[in-house]
Amino acid sequence: MADSTSLQQHSKSGGVAKAFWVVVLVLGLILGAIAAIFGLASLIPGLGSLSTFAARFAPTVAPIAALVGLIVVFVGIMAVRRNRRRTGTVTTVLGGIGAVANIAVVIVLVGAITSAGGSVNLLTATFGLSAMDSESPDRYEVYDTTSSGDDLSLSIYEPKNAKGSTPTIMVVHGGGWIAGEPDAVSSELRTLADHGYLVVAVEYELATKDNATWNKAPAQVACAASWIQSHADTLGADMDRLAFWGESSGGNLVANTAGAAADGTAESSCGGKVPAPAAVVTDYPAFDVTGLYENAPAGPGAGTGSRIFATSYTGGTPEEFPKRYAAADSATHLTAAAPPTLVMTAMRDDVIIPADQFEWVDAARDRGVDVETVQIPLANHAYSQKAKNSIGSQGHLSIGEAYLSERLR
Repeated sequence: MADSTSLQQHSKSGGVAKAFWVVVLVLGLILGAIAAIFGLASLIPGLGSLSTFAARFAPTVAPIAALVGLIVVFVGIMAVRRNRRRTGTVTTVLGGIGAVANIAVVIVLVGAITSAGGSVNLLTATFGLSAMDSESPDRYEVYDTTSSGDDLSLSIYEPKNAKGSTPTIMVVHGGGWIAGEPDAVSSELRTLADHGYLVVAVEYELATKDNATWNKAPAQVACAASWIQSHADTLGADMDRLAFWGESSGGNLVANTAGAAADGTAESSCGGKVPAPAAVVTDYPAFDVTGLYENAPAGPGAGTGSRIFATSYTGGTPEEFPKRYAAADSATHLTAAAPPTLVMTAMRDDVIIPADQFEWVDAARDRGVDVETVQIPLANHAYSQKAKNSIGSQGHLSIGEAYLSERLR
């Protein structure tokens, strides 16, 4: 009787173990396939929407996908040792491809970032991801109103234990001029403040179908800069160490404002002299609004979106409003007086194509402007904004800070 009970328990235990390994192997196969496809799509640009998707998330997900691949390899090896040779081998191969491909992605990204003066902590990039908008500013200040009378605010992030005036960064968000808000990347803005910068993030009027803002948003950004200057003593802002930082459409706004301010032609919606910054930092900037419309990829997807951005901002097409597009294009505001500028370009950007960004760089250099460029390989538009502490987030922040540390001494 005891022997029979023991056999039943052993049989039940064996059945549970078998079921457990079936589940583990199925998960291993699925995760291994995902890691392999993601890694290969990140490295190979010609896989259509897979490559587009992978390029947008590789600077965030690649370290985790590499770790998953290594775990799947271990599972596959254990399965082979338990005489599940066929399934175990397939699992091992998929995990191996996923691990190797994603490790290659990490190496390429980190190599580009470090060679540009940035740095990445891979442990943090793998295990320390957090929300981009998890912080709050120290306070808000109203600086102007929209064309309909609504308040426009500045989000102010203050450095701790600051003594005297501090280097100041005016940050202008992106979103194709039709979306976005100043605190969308508040975690990064807090990091900049913790590193000793006074950070002022600007709210500006967003365009709608019935409200083109090509002549409103730039003047509001200029007004924000004027407000910082007029309140420098209260803020503790060192106006000799002022920088502008913008991403995407925000990159267009800061470049245009900086160029016009340096040339003395900037128009502020609230009046006053607009200060020229000592340096400008841009991430995947929309320098060429005309190109944003004309070079949009055919068919649905990012290209359709870029045309919506351009037509909403200007009120129509380049054929309808050539003067508006000319006013919005950053090349219009280029003079030899323009401040030193850093341009960080996502080399797989399918929203603002790299060629448009490099064309502005060439034009600026032809005019004698000090421009530095950083190419982020394998990355698509907004690669830096998926998660705080990702490779993309750490990379663009550290590169930008390294650039500013040399110019805001």
